[in-house]
Parts: sequence; C-alpha cells; structure tokens
Amino acid sequence: MRLLGVDLASQPKNTSVAVLDGTTLVYLASEADDDAIVGLAADCEVVGIDAPLGWPDAFVDVVTAHHRGESPPPATPKDLQLRRTDQIVAEQSGKRPLSVSTDRIGVVALRAIRLLERLAGAGADRSGSAGVYETYPGGAVAAWTLVDRSYKRTDSRPERAAIVAALGRRLDLGRFTEQMVTSDDDLDAVLCAAIVGLAADGRTHAPVESDKAQAAREGWIHIPSGPIEDLAVLANLDG
Repeated sequence: MRLLGVDLASQPKNTSVAVLDGTTLVYLASEADDDAIVGLAADCEVVGIDAPLGWPDAFVDVVTAHHRGESPPPATPKDLQLRRTDQIVAEQSGKRPLSVSTDRIGVVALRAIRLLERLAGAGADRSGSAGVYETYPGGAVAAWTLVDRSYKRTDSRPERAAIVAALGRRLDLGRFTEQMVTSDDDLDAVLCAAIVGLAADGRTHAPVESDKAQAAREGWIHIPSGPIEDLAVLANLDG
C-alpha cells in the first residue's frame, strides 16, 4: 500500500510531502502546491494531513449566530477553542494540539479543507473514513516517547536525529535520512505517512460510537494506539 503524508503549511513553501510504499520511503519533497499533493494522492491509497479538517461545533454555532445577527448560544471557552478530538488527544498523549479557532493553525485549516474536497469530494467525512486522515506527528512522537523536548527548534537536530533513528529501525528511509534530520517539516511528512498507514490498519485512536457524528464534522486526529513497533504492519497492508 502506498501512503501519502502531508505536513501542510498555509503556502506551498514549507509544505512537505512523503510517500511510503509499505515500509519503504520512496519520495520526500520540501515544497508542494495543491496540484502536486492531489497528483501524488492519485497513486496512494490513503492520505494523512497534518492540519485540522474542521472547527469546534460550539465555535461554528457561535460565529454562525453572530453572523446572522442572532444572540450566540452559550459556550465555554474550552469548547470554543478545542474540538472533541483535541481534548482527547491531550488526554492520550499529554500534548495539546493547537486551537484551530484561536491559533494561527486556522489559516492552514482553510487550505486543508479545500484539499479535502479535491481529494475526497464535497461534504467528505472528516474523521478518516473517506480515506483522508488528520494526522498529528507531534502526538505520535509524544505517544511513542521518542524524545523529551521539542524537535522543532533550530537547536533540535539531536532530537530529530533520535526520531529518525527510531523510525529507521522500522522503515527503510534510504537516501532521505539526512533530509529528515535537517528539516522538521520533512520529518513530519514521513511521520504523517507512517501514521496514516497505522490508521488504515486500525492501529490509531479512532472515535468511539458516541463521538463519530461530531468527528465527521469537526475532524478527528489520528495518533498511534500502540508502540512504534507496530510500524512493521505497513509491509503487509493491502493496496
């Protein structure tokens, strides 16, 4: 199975894309526009995007009411800032995702929802069932406890090297190892591809029945539910 991972930015610059063919990294690029992403996706079974695919229900309700000139419904600051999946990921990994409604990641989400429509059609389910999954590399790194400090700082090369080494014991990274150590965006794209493979095999935290409808609207972050050793299953996924 070919797996596409996308570390999405608001613009093509700093948008990294990676393709895993089973456990072998076959493509890694540091800049990609929407057409390039859609073109790569055409040859891949599933896509993992590191970007929110929706907004909190409470936030949408308040903004919609305000836009219509109506009195906004009551809502707590937490429910306005965080989706159901954000809250659950924080509990599972100890790492809280950025708020799509109050942080700059919202600009990236505006690009992500356009991509989602091109990849899976208008009104596509945002929880992963349409073949496009919201992935969270930082959450995977935290869940696997690979490093104990940020790997995204300018002085974080040792942390990135440690993560790449851990991945390299399970995946064939080929000539891309140094590229991943140098760029956290490129590293995240590879992590997205690995996570979406686990998601396709049911090895990420999926929404429980009571959360499915909300997840289809708000989006659902997939992080690994098991150890990093689970990456071995990518070799046997059916295309």
